[in-house]
Amino acid sequence: MYLPSSHETFSHDSLSNLGFDWSRVADPDDPPKPPLKVYLPQTTEEVARVVREARQCGDALVVRGFGHSSNNLVTPDRGVLLLTQQMNRIIEVNERAMTATVQCGMPLLALDEHLAEHGLGLSVIGDHEHITAAGFASVGGISPSSLRYGMFVDTVTAVEYVDNDGNIARCDRVHGRDELMRLLCGLGRYGVITELTIAVIRVDKYHTLYANHRHITPSLNDFLAYSAKHIRDPGDAALGRGIWADVLVPGMAGASLTLGQFCSYHTAAQNPVKWLLNRFEYGYQGLLGYFGGRLPKALDDFVKYLGMGCIIFSPLYATQKQVERFSDQVLDATSGDPSRWLVVLAPVDRYETLFHQLYEICRTERRRTGAITFIAVYVKSVLSDYLSGGEPNRRYCEVLLELGLHPERMTANALKRLVGRIDDATLANGGLRYLHSLASDDPAKRERLDPNSRYQRAPQGNGHLRRVKLDARGGTGGTS
Repeated sequence: MYLPSSHETFSHDSLSNLGFDWSRVADPDDPPKPPLKVYLPQTTEEVARVVREARQCGDALVVRGFGHSSNNLVTPDRGVLLLTQQMNRIIEVNERAMTATVQCGMPLLALDEHLAEHGLGLSVIGDHEHITAAGFASVGGISPSSLRYGMFVDTVTAVEYVDNDGNIARCDRVHGRDELMRLLCGLGRYGVITELTIAVIRVDKYHTLYANHRHITPSLNDFLAYSAKHIRDPGDAALGRGIWADVLVPGMAGASLTLGQFCSYHTAAQNPVKWLLNRFEYGYQGLLGYFGGRLPKALDDFVKYLGMGCIIFSPLYATQKQVERFSDQVLDATSGDPSRWLVVLAPVDRYETLFHQLYEICRTERRRTGAITFIAVYVKSVLSDYLSGGEPNRRYCEVLLELGLHPERMTANALKRLVGRIDDATLANGGLRYLHSLASDDPAKRERLDPNSRYQRAPQGNGHLRRVKLDARGGTGGTS
């Protein structure tokens, strides 16, 4: 089966890519911010050497993997970049301990494919082929399996890192737990993660079929009632996700088409008919993924809307790998309207209220400026020890806003107003923000929105760690 890249219009491996972050998907004409100096370490010792050299020169070092973060986290304009792409080795797969240890720049999809050869897999993984281990750990990491396994950071059991003074250290969930929790979701502020040990599970992601209990509705109230029930209590579902789509109707001023869907995936009895249906549906949708980004703009727009339709009408049977990579296989992020992602995390008891508020904020901005074309709201259930601070059975929800844009209408002031209102609604509902997506530049507000904020106190008995004053990008480091 063809597995497309998330984008056909640019390459992560080009030098020109280093001047951009994921915001180029929202504003393709945004000028690049290329670094002046780039380090390409291959070992932890070389990272330590780079950190000490940058410190001696007075350089603010920014860490980057493949550049999936927004918020100017990985684009040091004429600054200094530590690129982790060559730190991509699998160090060990320990089946007795059920862990995998990898270097920071290891793409998680490649790791998962290697684990599959041993009958193992990652419990939480991103849908993009270039997401790296340290990059995911630096921001959190959510997938349809988060309803059972939490965020990716909940599966990280140990890290090796270089602190901001150039010292090499290790910490795990027994020795140095405070350090570990502070490094996770830390956006590179407290050091450069160089190796990670990740818990793995025994699973056959490619050959175990799940039945999709799919609920499709044009009613927002029905969508919220159904999705809220399954977000609060997923039952025996192995995976789950929902989407509410609001698309403007061409030629009908202000009119929009709305449709919602929630999918929960449950173990299914295996038989050839289900596999044939699975192959047909995913084969058709894979063709859309293949053509996305390769057609003239008008056709590209049409293919992107077809792809959104395919996400609404998700196949009735799927393997875990197909669910994990579904949107990446169907939609090219650079085809159709430019789009921006804004991600909110909140306690499940605030789900419906927060959803209504965020949705109305986006609809109001669309009416006011015409800068927003489509509104897609993706929702997931998240059972995360990291987010709950160790409080057992306290669920969160992810509410991810994907907004189609007219970049020329989404001015800097309009974007700042939109993000500010989303941040205010998030805080009013006791929520947090996924800070690799655009958020407020107000330091006090960012601290309240930051999932890492409760862990930012310097750990006891670790004098070599120092608190780093945040710069305008949110830290002295970055994310992969």
